[in-house]
Amino acid sequence: MTRDALSCTLELVEARTIYAGGFIGGGDWAIRFPPPGKIKFFVVGRGTCLLAVEGTGAPFRLAPGDAFLLTRDAGFTVASDLSLAARPAAEVFANLASAIVPVGSGHDFLLLGGHIDTDHAGGRLMAEGLPDVLHLREADHGTGRLGVLIAELVEEAAAHAPGAEMACSSLAHLLLIQILRRHLSSDAPVEPGWLRVACDPRLAPALALMQGDLRRAWTLAELAAAAAMSRTAFATRFRATAGIPPLAYLTEWRMRHADRELRRKGSSVARVAQAVGYASEAAFSTAFKRVMGRTPRHGARAGTGCSAPPGAA
Repeated sequence: MTRDALSCTLELVEARTIYAGGFIGGGDWAIRFPPPGKIKFFVVGRGTCLLAVEGTGAPFRLAPGDAFLLTRDAGFTVASDLSLAARPAAEVFANLASAIVPVGSGHDFLLLGGHIDTDHAGGRLMAEGLPDVLHLREADHGTGRLGVLIAELVEEAAAHAPGAEMACSSLAHLLLIQILRRHLSSDAPVEPGWLRVACDPRLAPALALMQGDLRRAWTLAELAAAAAMSRTAFATRFRATAGIPPLAYLTEWRMRHADRELRRKGSSVARVAQAVGYASEAAFSTAFKRVMGRTPRHGARAGTGCSAPPGAA
């Protein structure tokens, strides 16, 4: 069975959705978070709050069933009232006894969240196709799949039943996929990039060929034929969607796949080079350094537990 391009892309960048927990609030409260250094997500189980992100203008009002994705590496404040003095998050969440922490007085508000864990390059590839902030309102998505997943996450988080931690992480990953689907299929402008091209149905057959056989020297004519387009139309659409020409995309895909394989214990540069279509180790090394900014042997050493060079992490 041919795998879909979005699943392949998330797997290539080793995207894992980490459910971290959340907090229950009531009365007057405000929490200040430092720049996260990663893609953050939140869902609101009940109640409302204000969320202000540094450098993004007016604050967002979050309501029950809302989902929020933050790709901007900026500090932010979540509060019942933004005029209140905010407590540092490190203080609020210190010495956790539970994944859900009480703040303020009462239980009128529930927020759950986590972050997207990827390799260094993968985080950039994901962020490049997303806005700094993405607010999906329950009023817009209603009781569709996203709303059902949020409700399930809230229920699992509150139940503390056996297996709840794994269930919450799985639901959080499904939430991420739904958020990406909704944004990338919406009428909102989406910057060219890996996520956008992965969700383009016209280009899907060509992506399936590239990703399905990395050894083959695919030609522009073969890829265009798979997409039922002329070479000119295919190349134009692909570049507008991905931000780079199709054969350049194929080279980057090969090198990122090679990078992942090189980090596996026992890998060798020669075997990985052959697996991604290079008969010459020298030609592979040149292409790898051009795309990844370092030699493939650094990746191979990282896979054996040696430190990677600065900029490779």
